[in-house]
Amino acid sequence: MNNSVTKFLNEIKVLDLSGHYSGDLTSMFLSDFGALVFKYINKFDNTNYSENDFWNRNKNIIHIDFDNELFYKRIKSDLKDANILIHDYQYGSDEYKNIHSLIENNRNENLIVCHISAFPINSELKNELMIDDLVLARAGEMMVLPGHGEGPKYLMHPVTSVGCGINSATAIITALISNHISSKKIKSINTTLMGGLLLYASNPYQGDKWRDFASPTGGAPFYSNYKCSDGYLQIACIHSGFVEKAAIAIGIPEILIDPKYDIGGGKPATGGFRIEDPILRKKLYDDIAKIMITKTCAEWSEIFEESDVPYAKINNINEALQDEQIIHNKLVYRNGENTNIGQFINFDSGVNIKNNSKNYERNDFQLPLEGFKALEVTNVIAGPVAGRILANLGVEVIKMEPPGGEISRPFEVGYFQNLNRNKNAVCINTKIEKGKSIAQELIKTVDIYVENMRPGASERVGYGKAALEKLNPTIVQTHIAAYGNDGPYAHRPGLDPIAQSITGLQSIQGGNEAPVFLGMLAPTDFTAGGMAALGTVAGLYNKVINNTGFIINTNLLAGGILLNGAKINNYLNNKDNVKFINKDQNGITNFNRAYRASDGWFYIYKNTDDLKELYTIFSMLFNEKIQSALDLEVCFEDHNIESIIEKLKDSDIHICKVNDPTIDEYDFLLNPVTWDHVTDSNDHPSLISLEMAYNMHGFGLDNVDIPNYPKLGEHNLYYLSQLGYSKEDLYKFESEGILNSEV
Repeated sequence: MNNSVTKFLNEIKVLDLSGHYSGDLTSMFLSDFGALVFKYINKFDNTNYSENDFWNRNKNIIHIDFDNELFYKRIKSDLKDANILIHDYQYGSDEYKNIHSLIENNRNENLIVCHISAFPINSELKNELMIDDLVLARAGEMMVLPGHGEGPKYLMHPVTSVGCGINSATAIITALISNHISSKKIKSINTTLMGGLLLYASNPYQGDKWRDFASPTGGAPFYSNYKCSDGYLQIACIHSGFVEKAAIAIGIPEILIDPKYDIGGGKPATGGFRIEDPILRKKLYDDIAKIMITKTCAEWSEIFEESDVPYAKINNINEALQDEQIIHNKLVYRNGENTNIGQFINFDSGVNIKNNSKNYERNDFQLPLEGFKALEVTNVIAGPVAGRILANLGVEVIKMEPPGGEISRPFEVGYFQNLNRNKNAVCINTKIEKGKSIAQELIKTVDIYVENMRPGASERVGYGKAALEKLNPTIVQTHIAAYGNDGPYAHRPGLDPIAQSITGLQSIQGGNEAPVFLGMLAPTDFTAGGMAALGTVAGLYNKVINNTGFIINTNLLAGGILLNGAKINNYLNNKDNVKFINKDQNGITNFNRAYRASDGWFYIYKNTDDLKELYTIFSMLFNEKIQSALDLEVCFEDHNIESIIEKLKDSDIHICKVNDPTIDEYDFLLNPVTWDHVTDSNDHPSLISLEMAYNMHGFGLDNVDIPNYPKLGEHNLYYLSQLGYSKEDLYKFESEGILNSEV
């Protein structure tokens, strides 16, 4: 990595007043890109806040009394030349009013204010505190997470904060771009923890259908974790080709010709991957489990490596820190006696073309990145997520697919539909020379190129990094890999469950029990996709400012390390032992967990170590002797959720119902708590809403057309005509197998 090119935000001054992890991550990304970040920390804050935490790297830390008049004088002075202000003050609080009074009286025309909240400021929950777990409970995510016990599951990884941090940094740099090229200026941004969750919860919940995937082992026999003789190992065969390899490697080739499993035929993402019959699916899983436990993880790893089966040993934190690919990627590295967490997005400079700049100036827009064009060559989740975010920000995204479509098109009524809305589609056979030539012509017309193929695949079809620079010298290239562009694992097939395993996500979620497969979230896929979009927007900023090409690299392992970063950070700094969730996985402490009431589940949150005082409070409120979590469980089962909330309304104990999206009475997609918060760009031209929910079913932007996902090759004619080809040429190319279309 050329570290010098990460400094392209070196003229941007950021004031970070946030007190939540999401704000910390927002300014961390900006500082990684070279911004001058001043992080204000209340010197009387009792939280264990260290300047050595990775999220505070490269920041100027200022310890100051937030209640002192000198604090506001300092902020008033700093606002005069600041470009960005980040804060997460509760809407309507005195702190919020005081800061916004300073903002309103500030004459700095270049200032962009990013306000982070739990829920949007136009929702009924705008005054809610920034507590990740309560957002997960309200959104219903806890009820669909897999685990070992009954009821809702506590999520060990802060997806709402990580997603929000990525969204916020993306929105800020997007605003910088838009303000540079437009007379209409973006002055304020509101991002949310709810929006952070929506980065991951991309699919409409489909009732009990999701229960099939809510197993802690996985969603299908060849897409599951297994116990070996000395640990656990993950296999992740996403299509029938990998299933065939795995069946042979495991020693059960007979199932490939067994009609009841429907594995043969090479059909992508069908047959043996899923196996619809739950009884048959469990039988096959149990049969495989009996074989897997007969060998060590190392023995199976050697077998799967030779067979090109996607696999990984499931690491704990210590093993993750010693993993050779993670070390190779410098996601963790030694600095003297200390081990540190590295950057999650890497950059390389491209080619600078002097006196050849493109004029992006515009007077008006509905979405902030209108006028830019991207070519997306991606599969499954991570790449499409990056393209979806860009499209939702206004980029014209062209999804280029091979004949038959990308690997996940068979899942059209599902995540493919959601991850590929608001895009255009062309289908070109680049294995034919003329198809490769058309693709290269198309590349010359775009500003951005996004791909997530195996390392080397782009080069084989004629648009690797060097070829892209030659075709389009100032193009922004974004490359998303499973493991990275090189290193010991780079040649392996890789998917989200593999990255979960290597980076320790599954083992941490399992606690003291067996590892838990987080298939519902696909956490490393969505994190990597979000970071790819963030890196792309950063590269686009550099392109607009400096007329320079840019190369962005990130990978699924980086997504896993970021999600596990706080746990790793605590482990490395011995600040506290990594806390495990309870056996049923309902929570992490007696007062940070879900409990069952007479009419459902609710979540309770109170950050304290003084359990005795809390037990006394609950004993008085419920007129029962309470001395343990078990006493609380027994007590709550005799009360309904409404009555429990009423009893606690005057306390500082936070509580909410855990919603269940799998029941008919609760429609996740129409729930106003979740969805009634998208900002209409026409009514609020100075506000970006980056919740990334407006491409979901049942949810849209007023006055902004968000089209459905494109059919295969739907826009072949549109883009070929722009390249100078006729309708007759199109028909000819289709007859020759160069183009393919479903329309």
